[in-house]
Order: sequence, then structure tokens, then C-alpha cells
Amino acid sequence: MDSNVTTLGIIGCGNMGGAILRGAIDRGALSPQQVVVVERDAARRRGIAALGCTVTEDIITAAACDQMMLAVKPQAFREIAALIGELAKPTVVISIMAGLESDAIRHALGRHARVVRVMPNTPCQIGAGAAGIALGAGAEVGDDELARALFESIGMCISVKEPLMHAVTALSGSGPAYVFLLSEAMQQAGQQLGLSKADARALAEQTVIGAAKLLEASSQSASDLRQAVTSPNGTTAAALEVMFERELPQIIAEAMLAARDRGIEMSQQ
Repeated sequence: MDSNVTTLGIIGCGNMGGAILRGAIDRGALSPQQVVVVERDAARRRGIAALGCTVTEDIITAAACDQMMLAVKPQAFREIAALIGELAKPTVVISIMAGLESDAIRHALGRHARVVRVMPNTPCQIGAGAAGIALGAGAEVGDDELARALFESIGMCISVKEPLMHAVTALSGSGPAYVFLLSEAMQQAGQQLGLSKADARALAEQTVIGAAKLLEASSQSASDLRQAVTSPNGTTAAALEVMFERELPQIIAEAMLAARDRGIEMSQQ
């Protein structure tokens, strides 16, 4: 990316916005000199300035950049859009706001907005994120180039059609919470089986981490790895039999369907 050409204005630099910014700079996907950040919190402004980025409370300055990333909560967008007004020139607008359709963003920012939607997840904070990227209203082929560079620097990303962003939200956006719940349940069950709280937590967390690393490193699918560790009539088989009898896969599918449907509802409010 040519630092003399592309500048990025980031509006909102909380946990997710800050993780994206720091990860992209650390991994060379973005130069601090390319970035203008709008952030109200004084402590966060100091931290961002220490990275070498331009920090301001003036939204118009960020909106004047070549590209702009909206990293605010969806409910704050109406106020932000009113402050920006109609964009004066063609601008790629990268939105990480969950549930807010690109048509609504473009309608608020005017015909020059070329919207690219991204749904990241919280492991972006440690460079292990998963994100879906979609060309939205007004966007042209190639408008997602910077977004891809940013999110590939802090994990992996895939391209989808915008209507599938609700599915991405249900799978990877909300997905870390499902894994945390699994670890939580394993810890509680370990304690019920007699382990101390500390030991149950240590074993449960390392099991989740180790299984994830094995899945990443292996050429085998999750199904193949599950079957490989499941000896006939063994302890794992006994545990999985209970899970299948209680229809755990179907419970997960129904939970993700609920997440997707809630995302659709939120986009229509």
C-alpha cells in the first residue's frame, strides 16, 4: 500500500478499533502516518498518539481521508452521520458496525459513500481473528483491498455477499462466546467430579487451546479429528453418546439460527 496515496480515518477506537489499528501497524499493513483517529476518550487518545497516528476530536478531518472506518456502536451511527453530513468525494467507508446494512449507511452519508462491511470477532485483539467482508452499497470491485489487508494482518477473513453477513455474525462474530461457554461448562463439570477450581480451570482452558491448535495444524477436518480420538466403547465415546442423545449439534444449529435472526431484526430497527 502506498503511504503517499491512501489515508484512513478511523472513527471510534475502543477495544475492537484499537485492536485493528495496533495489529495492522505491528504487522506492517498500515503506517501510523496514514491514520487519522477520532476518539473521545482522553486516555485512549494518548495511547493512539503514542503509536504515531494523528488523533483528533474533529470528525470532519477523518471523513476527509481517502477511506474511513466506522468502529462505533450501531446506535451511535445516526449522531456520527449527522456530524459528517454528505461526503464531498468518493470515499470507501469500512463499517464494522454489527447489523447495520450498507444501504442505511450510504443513505446517511450520501452517494459518494462506497460501503464495505466487515464482521470481525474479539480474537482480533490477539491477532487470531476471523472476519467476513462484503462489498456493500456503492462499493466497486477492489474497494475491499485495504479492509482485507487490515483484517488479514490480525487473523483471517473471507469474502461473502452482504446478505450472508448475518450468518457470519452467528458463526464467527458470536462464536467465541460459544467456545467460552464450553470451557466454562467443562470447568464446572470438572469441579463436580472432584477437581479443585484452579485445576479444573487450567485443564479445561488448555484443552480448548490445545484442541484449537491441533485443528489449525492438522490437515484433517474437525470430524476426522473427533473420530480419531474416539475409541470404540471408550471414555470419549461414552461422553459423545450423551451429547448426541441430547442433540448438542442441533442445539448449536438452533442457537446460531437465533443469532442470525436477531441480527436481521436489529438491521430492520
